Formats: sequence, structure tokens, C-alpha cells
Amino acid sequence: MVREDPAKRGLLFAGTERGVWVSFDDGGRWQSLRRNLPIVPVHDLALKDGDLIAATHGRSFWILDDITPLESLTPAVLAQAAHLFPPRDPYRVDWGHADGTAAHPVGDNPASGAIFTYWLKAPRQAVTVTVLDSAGRAIRTFTSRQDSLTAADSAPAAPALQARRDSLTRAGLDSMRVDSVLGDTLKDEDRPWPHRPPAPPRVPDKAGLNRFAWDLRYPGPTAFWGMNDIGTDGPMALPGRYRVRLEVGGQRYEESFRILGDPRVHTTPAALAQQFAFLERIRDTVDAVTTGVIRIRNVRTQLRERLAALPARARARARDGAAALVASLEAAEDSLYQVRLEADEDILVYPPRAGERIDGLVGTVEGAYAPPTDAAYQVFDAFAPQVQRALLAAQALLGPRLAAVNRALTAAGAAPVTPATVELRPPRPVN
Repeated sequence: MVREDPAKRGLLFAGTERGVWVSFDDGGRWQSLRRNLPIVPVHDLALKDGDLIAATHGRSFWILDDITPLESLTPAVLAQAAHLFPPRDPYRVDWGHADGTAAHPVGDNPASGAIFTYWLKAPRQAVTVTVLDSAGRAIRTFTSRQDSLTAADSAPAAPALQARRDSLTRAGLDSMRVDSVLGDTLKDEDRPWPHRPPAPPRVPDKAGLNRFAWDLRYPGPTAFWGMNDIGTDGPMALPGRYRVRLEVGGQRYEESFRILGDPRVHTTPAALAQQFAFLERIRDTVDAVTTGVIRIRNVRTQLRERLAALPARARARARDGAAALVASLEAAEDSLYQVRLEADEDILVYPPRAGERIDGLVGTVEGAYAPPTDAAYQVFDAFAPQVQRALLAAQALLGPRLAAVNRALTAAGAAPVTPATVELRPPRPVN
């Protein structure tokens, strides 16, 4: 079974007894297009809306989403060190995904959002993908580099993981298949509290064609260790024109695309803009809460470390003021965020603080393609002043109170505490 791409003359796809093959020169040369398709007979092929659909014998239907990069893959492109293909215009829709509980292999919907495809001649390069709005302002930036927490987690675990895979191999088992089946038990949400902040999506950097999906969302609130009952998604971008920038090897490549509105929805641009603006206010308010919590934890940890490092006699002179400040900071954190939340069910026992209540508006506000309701604004107006008062109280603690403690620490021979929005270690369980 051979099909020609209706958009590119000479681009052929062939279904065979052992998978799918592709020819870029009208059948002169063929190469495998297997990717993750099992070795299986393919008895029919179809091309529709830029996708390639394969009907297999015994393995259901398989779809290769968006073959437009194959239509642009020329010898000139392959000769370049890198190349960014024009993205397909995405719809402003969340298609949903598998929940991750099924055994391998599983099918999945296409990734929601904008799909960026690029070519790299060499692997393992520093790759950066930046999404910009129509005015050229950066919305989000993603990198191929591992974030610091993931790097710290993976470095000590690498020898143990390799030893486990070697053991499985010696036992005659496919270690990669075992990992794919049992990997869900190793995810962060299955580990004991506190969970680390979610790692940002990483940009792939393998040789050949790479794909990266942006979920169309702006940055969400800053996350901290053990955070519960607060979401990490930002508002979804509005329909309109955007740009994507690829940076690799000192070179910059840019392409434009358009986010399309959901054709099933009938609403006005003004209504969506009003909804987006309110979601930004919610995000910014919750971010002030979460960064406030991180700052408090940072100072509290530094105070404990300074006191622990002092000699006993010097520690006694500085202890009282520092201990009182630590207690006040703990109360300030508890006024911003319910610190006893260690599991989803804890919200049934411990009442949420103002920050969580404001964040709870997100699902209601973005759950409809319509302006926010008056009730949503009223809830925000009821709890936003509580957040402001709690933040001002925390700021006062980190002003004159901290300055007095720093003078005592300096007199005792310790370095002063400098507040920063960085968590120095995971929180301890609350008794």
C-alpha cells in the first residue's frame, strides 16, 4: 500500500508487512518511519489534515501527528546545524491525556497546545525555546538543561539505577520495559511528603527531528516544597498571533503561528480578554503568597543554622531574639498558607487560608468561555485584603525585627541573615 502526500509531490508513504516506510524522492530511496510503531503489518494508510494514519493488523490504528516537517525536509535543511519548522496553528483546546495508570504500551491523545518541531544535526546541545506574544514580549522560556533539583536527585541515584538495570538484564528481563510498566510507582506524587516543586518541561536535544509542546499557558504561581491545594498552571493564552524562538549553537531561529479559538465555542474576544485579565490577577496574588512562604522559610532556616553553628555561650546570648522571631515567622507562614496540608484529604480537616481560597477560583473562572461572574469577583475581594495584611505582617518581621536579631548574631560572631526567595531545604512535618 503506497500513498502520496497530497501537499508534497514525490513524498510517498508505504505500508508493508513490517511497518511504514517513507520516500522523499518519489520512490527512488526508502527509509523506515517506524518510530515507536511495533513491527506489525500495515494494511492501509490515509493522510488527513496533515496527519498520517496507519491501519495495522492486530495493533489498532496509529497516527503520526503533523507530518508538515517531513514535507519541508530537504537536503538543504539536513545540511544545516539546526532548523526550526513553521508550527501548525493550534486550537485553544485541552485535548486531555491518559492518566498514566495503564500498563505499557498505551495510546495517548496528541499533545495539547502548540507543537514546535526542529532539526538538530548534533545531539546534546544547549537548546532554548522561547514563546513570545505579538509585541515580542517573552511569555515562557524552556531549556534542554536539567533543572537543579532534578540534577541533584538524579546524580546520587544514577549508580543504583544502573545496578538495578544490570541485574534485570542478567535475569533475562527487559529492564526498559520493566521501568515503563513500573515507572508510575517511582513518580514524585507517589513518594512521601513533602513533594518537590514540579520540574519545568525540558526541551529535547537529540540528533534529528525533535518536538516540544507548549501547553499555551503563561507561567503559574511559584511552587514550593510540599505545596498542596494550590495549582501551578497559569492562564491560557488568548487567540491571536505569537512567535517561537529557537536558540542553539549561538544561532537564533524564529517562526510565527496563530492560536485559533475553539470553533465549537461562541464567545467574544472581549469576554475572553476579561477572563484572562482576572486569571492573571489571581495568579499574581497567589504568587505573592507562595513567594512570601518561600522567603519566610528561607529566613527561618538561616536563623536555625546560625544558632546551631554558634558556640554554646554565644548561642545563649543570641537565642532569645532569634527563637522569638522564628516563632513569629512560623505564625506568619501559617496565616498565608495552611502548613498542615500534607495530603489531599487534609483539606477536610484543616481550613484553607486566604491564598488557597483565591487559588480555588481558577477552576470556576476558566471553566467557562465567559467573563468572570460577579460572585467570583466578590470572593476575590473578600480574601485579597487578608492576603495583603498577612504579607505586610511578614514584611514587618523581616524588617526591624530581623535587623535586631542580625545585630545580636553579628555580636556573637555569626554572619547576618539575608532574606532570599529560595528554599534552602524541604520543610519538616508539622506535628
